[in-house]
Amino acid sequence: MTADGRVPRDDAQSQPGAEEVQLILPEPALDRLPRTDTNDTIVPDRDRELRKDLKKGVKAASFLSRLMGGTKKKDATDEEMPNEEDSTSDDRPEGNDAEVFTQKVDNMGFNPRHPQPPAYIKVRSKHKKEKDFDRLFLAQELSCGKKFDLPRQNSSNKLRRKASTTPNASDTVWAMEFSRDGKYLAAAGADKIVRVWAVLASPDDRAKHERQEAVESEAKGSDAYAEHLSAPVFQSTPIREYEGHSSTILDLSWSKNNFLLSSSMDKTVRLWHVSRKECLCTFKHNDFVPSIAFHPKDDRFFLAGSLDSKLRLWSIPDKNVAFAAQVPDMITAVAFTPDGKSAIAGCLSGLCMFFETEGLRYQTQIHVRSTRGQNAKGSKITGIQAFNTSVGDTKVLITSNDSRIRLYNFRDKSLELKFRGNENNCSQIRAGLSDDGTYIVCGSEDKKAYIWSMEHPHGDRRDKTPVEMFDAHNSIATVVCIAPTKTRQHLSKSGDPVYDLCNPPPITLLSHAERAESIRSSSRPPSVTGSIAPLDHEKQNLPPHYVARSAHKEGNIIVTADFTGKIKVFRQDCAWSKRQRDDDRVSVFSKRSTKTNFARSLASKPSLTSLREPRRSTSTTVGSDRILSWRQGISS
Repeated sequence: MTADGRVPRDDAQSQPGAEEVQLILPEPALDRLPRTDTNDTIVPDRDRELRKDLKKGVKAASFLSRLMGGTKKKDATDEEMPNEEDSTSDDRPEGNDAEVFTQKVDNMGFNPRHPQPPAYIKVRSKHKKEKDFDRLFLAQELSCGKKFDLPRQNSSNKLRRKASTTPNASDTVWAMEFSRDGKYLAAAGADKIVRVWAVLASPDDRAKHERQEAVESEAKGSDAYAEHLSAPVFQSTPIREYEGHSSTILDLSWSKNNFLLSSSMDKTVRLWHVSRKECLCTFKHNDFVPSIAFHPKDDRFFLAGSLDSKLRLWSIPDKNVAFAAQVPDMITAVAFTPDGKSAIAGCLSGLCMFFETEGLRYQTQIHVRSTRGQNAKGSKITGIQAFNTSVGDTKVLITSNDSRIRLYNFRDKSLELKFRGNENNCSQIRAGLSDDGTYIVCGSEDKKAYIWSMEHPHGDRRDKTPVEMFDAHNSIATVVCIAPTKTRQHLSKSGDPVYDLCNPPPITLLSHAERAESIRSSSRPPSVTGSIAPLDHEKQNLPPHYVARSAHKEGNIIVTADFTGKIKVFRQDCAWSKRQRDDDRVSVFSKRSTKTNFARSLASKPSLTSLREPRRSTSTTVGSDRILSWRQGISS
């Protein structure tokens, strides 16, 4: 992998992206100026034309634009549409300059029922009126390689960009993937190390994370003991760091049983498991291995595509190749269909070949390319992902180096949709898909993260693909992935401040004896209420309505990685509407309480005051007796 993000021997084949309509280049600025003769006078024809405009009352702006030679209209396929943005987003920071969400907690100004909303980043859209990811905030930062200490609060964007580290190809993240059970995130790249982070899945995990943050904060000289509100997704340090590869890691693949494969430019594929610290097995190849894929049904087998133009189906127990197939070009991407019955291989020339998994028998092929222009011969395929739709159809999502993402019907191999917007001309950037098939996400060479909706892929016009994007990094956004539903469900069990606000966890009333027993049997700190405890997610049957809401469909988690080895975790604020309703309700109550206090201030007679006090104390005593008798009845 070279410093500019190219796989060796791909240079001759990778071409800049162009689509069906030939790009019309604007004329040079000098050619658009009025033609002059040798005496620097305007040519009479042009002079007369401009004078006619003045006589007709043409506006000054139009006149000046014609004088300077306005730019020509861009081609329809590459036309820059104005961003559909709310006026409220003008003051938002860009994603690459955003602060990680954290708020100090004090007893004077913090109400845990109504925490302040995080600072949303600026999200742009094209060909789309309403944005799905308008309320997105930076929740956490992770790092592969060196730690980055960028200026934080009270610093201008200009200073932050100036202080940012120059791109270092030795830390680039080229592969990142969530485990199938949603508990782990693996990332790897140019530093030859596979790192695995664990999702915060319990209150103990969150408490451990906060203690570690306090220690790090104390080491930096800041206030380590100040309580704060944050919304991290992962434990701050990796639970595993696997070393063994001698060159850049190009791809990762999880199995259903949490085995992990990594492929590298050192011509090997290595097998790991999160429960083990060492490599379990090494599979040697004749050339670089850009892509690998575990069998979706049987994790004793995996598919490997190599630059030696050979597709291999490996048997892990036998430590040998079960089947192999020779293809016409170097293989750059591989995948299985969801049922595991078909294998797919993408090539450097844009050729995509389909095989029967049993014996790797050839079935058919398609050529991923534009119908005209300089990409008509095909561009390198960088990623393939096959998935099932809600109606049972199988689709194939193919990413290529012409800055296009294409959706094919697996049954008849017909092209159904084409997604454009990102820049992917020479990198190994590949698109990802949400587990429910709702969104497609992809990185870009313009440092942005792009999101397309599968529910309304065409928008108002078929030739305009709706897309949302945000500035994610200060260097190439090499990988973008979206967390599966299981990750959100695990995170909701950890006492997450965002998820708990829009879906409060079930609670149970405990007697003092039960509370004391619960505290003794658990290492968690006691609740400040003393009589109300969160329901144990692992031991109790959760209510169906709580389980249904724990998916948090509007609380997506997007993880991005860049050329410098930086990983950012962005989250949707799914609690926004809940917080707004609560704030409105509080404002109504505050108005009522203000009126009540005003009325009480008018009643200043001592007799009235003396009558109120006994009545209030009597009411409190009766209420306490009722609560005690009710709780005793429940416990009996």
